[in-house]
Amino acid sequence: MDTACVYLSLKPSKTAAGAQCVSPPSLPPDACRCPHSHRLALKLSCAGLILLVLTLVGMSILVRVLVQKPSVEPCRVLIQENLSKTDNSCAKLQCPKDWLSRQDKCFHVSQTSNSWKGSLADCGGKGATLLLVQDQEELRFLRNSIKGKGSSFWIGLSYTLPDRNWKWINGSTLNPDVLSITGDTEKESCASISQGKVLSESCASDNYWVCQKELKQESTCNDS
Repeated sequence: MDTACVYLSLKPSKTAAGAQCVSPPSLPPDACRCPHSHRLALKLSCAGLILLVLTLVGMSILVRVLVQKPSVEPCRVLIQENLSKTDNSCAKLQCPKDWLSRQDKCFHVSQTSNSWKGSLADCGGKGATLLLVQDQEELRFLRNSIKGKGSSFWIGLSYTLPDRNWKWINGSTLNPDVLSITGDTEKESCASISQGKVLSESCASDNYWVCQKELKQESTCNDS
């Protein structure tokens, strides 16, 4: 019986050896590539979109604040009005009993006479001072108030040495546009007012007097 012989060829294939050095396929020359200007435009678009989002967020916050502000302001005004009403109802300015009132001052006309220094001490005991005439309007008011109550009334004005000036008891110098003094001016001279003029008299003379004090604030609230 014949035996068949099979011969195998062990010669390496050229195709297999070449497969180890295959390089990736290169893009054809007409392949689509993104130009540099397009990439730049894409980046700018992204940046613009982010800026737009931030702007919208900021505007929404601003609108919310503006919407809430009008509701806060009326509340604040209402609170202030209520506080003012409370203050006005709980306190008022008034002069003591038997004192005259004008603007922010209270006046007391004496019922007896005394020297200038005695009159000054009496006013001090009342928590007041002798009259300091503010202007011609105040002087007219006082002259009308003392009409028929006496001849002359001491005021807080005296002649001082060595400067030889008329000075008020608060240390200020007399303004001649406010008062004009009539009579001899000597050492120990003090001023008094009458119906028609302001007189220079000896401080030891006896006259009525006028005290003044600032309006006093007194509480009228009821405890609750």
